[in-house]
Amino acid sequence: MDNTIWLIDDDESIRESMTFLLSGMGWPVRAYESVDAFTAAHAQEKALVGCMLLDMRMPGKGGLTWLEEGTWPWSLLPVIIMTGHGTVDACRRAFRNGVFEFFTKPLDADKLIETVGLAFEESHRRFADWQETTRIATRFAQLTAREHEVLGELMKGLSNKEVAARLNLSPRTVEAHRAAAFTKLGVSSLVQAIREYDKLQSV
Repeated sequence: MDNTIWLIDDDESIRESMTFLLSGMGWPVRAYESVDAFTAAHAQEKALVGCMLLDMRMPGKGGLTWLEEGTWPWSLLPVIIMTGHGTVDACRRAFRNGVFEFFTKPLDADKLIETVGLAFEESHRRFADWQETTRIATRFAQLTAREHEVLGELMKGLSNKEVAARLNLSPRTVEAHRAAAFTKLGVSSLVQAIREYDKLQSV
């Protein structure tokens, strides 16, 4: 998987020095001078992986303000906040909004490199979870409306006969819908189907 670093900082000298440092580790670095520049380039790319180094205060929209807007679509990217104006309140706000780590400038190079490596591991984990969730969602989308309905009743703990009575179907028809749903979901039991469904609900 591509370990790209997405760097957003309005200070050109910081962008250049950090690009030099991190690219020296063999990591691709994509640098942007503002939040708007990044979003203009990647607004439609929701599955970006790697990690983001984000300056907290910038002209226009700052990094922390951006995160607090609640419209963050790049859920696979761990965010590392950088700031020359670190306060306890800012740190709390950052972590409350899901930030992976919070650094005060000037940055400790060794600590930054270590943290970026950990952020990549976290991004890989999120990507694997996203792939699994996408796979499950695709399979559930293949179910017919009736299969969804039958499976939903079975997940409530009803027996085939009880589902048949509730939906005005024959037990044999319920069993046919149950079997078809299991085949489409790639499961062999109701317990497995419930586990798959729970994975979707936990996202």
